[in-house]
Amino acid sequence: MVVEDVLDREELMLRVDDDVELLQELIELFLEDYPALMSEIEAGIREQDAKKLKRGAHTLKGSVGNFCASRAFNAAFQLEAFGSKEDFSQTEAAYTSLVEEMKAVEQALQLLAEEHADG
Repeated sequence: MVVEDVLDREELMLRVDDDVELLQELIELFLEDYPALMSEIEAGIREQDAKKLKRGAHTLKGSVGNFCASRAFNAAFQLEAFGSKEDFSQTEAAYTSLVEEMKAVEQALQLLAEEHADG
């Protein structure tokens, strides 16, 4: 896997002002927290709870946006929009796409963290 295929490393480093320690902390917090957001999104779809879906997707969208992960951002945005419209007709397919994107984000962030583990 190539980190740059998943996130914009240059923009991310600008956002953290090249502070590797801060980046490591942000990655660690994100990797701990995002599974709960995925569960909230999945529950919102399963329960057809538009508010839960919208809230979870919105929060996740902001989090992946911080890491400049545009495909995951767009996938979360799409689910947030479905929640806003209370439209569940395509949420399962959109959630499947989000799951795949989040796997890639998690791998990319873990690689990035490993790169800077000694630095």
